[in-house]
Amino acid sequence: MMNDIIQVLNEMRPYDDMELKPALARVLENEKFHGVLKYAFPDRDVQASIEVLKNVSSVSGFQEEFSSKAVASVLEQTATSFSYSGIENIDKNTSYLFISNHRDIVLDSAILQYVLLQNGHLTTQITFGSNLMSSQFIVDLGKINKMFTFFRGGSRLEVYKNALVHSQYIKDVIVNKNESIWIAQRDGRTKNGDDQTQLSLLKMLTIKEKDAIEAIKQLNIVPISISYEYEPCDLQKVSELQKAKHGTYNKSKDEDLNSILNGITGSKGKVHLAFGKPIKEYINENRSSLNACNIHQSVCDEMDRQIYSNYKLNAINYIAYDLLNNSVVYKGDKYCQTQVDDFKKMIEDKVKMQAKLDSEELTEAFFTMYASPLINVLKVENSCFRI
Repeated sequence: MMNDIIQVLNEMRPYDDMELKPALARVLENEKFHGVLKYAFPDRDVQASIEVLKNVSSVSGFQEEFSSKAVASVLEQTATSFSYSGIENIDKNTSYLFISNHRDIVLDSAILQYVLLQNGHLTTQITFGSNLMSSQFIVDLGKINKMFTFFRGGSRLEVYKNALVHSQYIKDVIVNKNESIWIAQRDGRTKNGDDQTQLSLLKMLTIKEKDAIEAIKQLNIVPISISYEYEPCDLQKVSELQKAKHGTYNKSKDEDLNSILNGITGSKGKVHLAFGKPIKEYINENRSSLNACNIHQSVCDEMDRQIYSNYKLNAINYIAYDLLNNSVVYKGDKYCQTQVDDFKKMIEDKVKMQAKLDSEELTEAFFTMYASPLINVLKVENSCFRI
């Protein structure tokens, strides 16, 4: 039994420096990666990029020569601005479990790695859903970027066994190997804009632990909040929600890959990433009121409170809120009529692309998606948060 667990844990991990060369050779031979290089570095010949990467001898070298520069290029091509805050909340010599709201399959974690490298921090390991491992190319590209396998699906027993393995792996990486990890606050991307940390995630992290409070402190959780002015996959998300509502949604074979590509190449407007404060500070400050019965929900609530408080709101969020509520609460202060007209035109054009779906329902879903961040901020500001 123990040998089986050790084997699974070994299969989960990212590639190390010794495994980089053969994996990188396979990636560099793949025509799909040539397309990635052409998009990420439009001013450089593809063969020139390949020659540079052939000389990379470590995972950190690959992230510096390719991953970080590719993210910078994507942001330059698809975002009007990029900013970050809260970097002072983390220490370069400390390992963390970064738990982030989840809007994009790849970019949420990729942007975090970019910010960490720009500020002299080590990059993190990244959860990599087994459902996304559709080819050897995807596996290789993921695992040379420090992604580790996170098993999805299965029977109740398989889900339980996977939770045990995930918990053990994450604890070992953070506590024993002193490496940080990124994980999303929920399974799958948020599709309606309402980011909420799943209680099951916190319970998974402390499964089989005798002292859940100390176990959570030991993981050194830091909430991450990422804001996109325009969600590049917004039409796909709201369409999926409407199809599921009417029982007509079935995920296509290439849907995840298309989401990855759309998320990377789609327009994002202003992008902001914010580091929250370590959750152990909240636990220490509230230790007298926390116990084994309420710790998981309390930490979920505190994480959501920090994520909401650290949103970077834009005019589009206030416009969507007023349109959703048939009000003009923020008009004049947060936006003007021209911005309303532009937003409505954008939504109308996207709704027309899904002619088979109910246009009113789809429009309302768009308004809800873009209004939800503001609605969650108001929960915090009005002290009516779920605590």
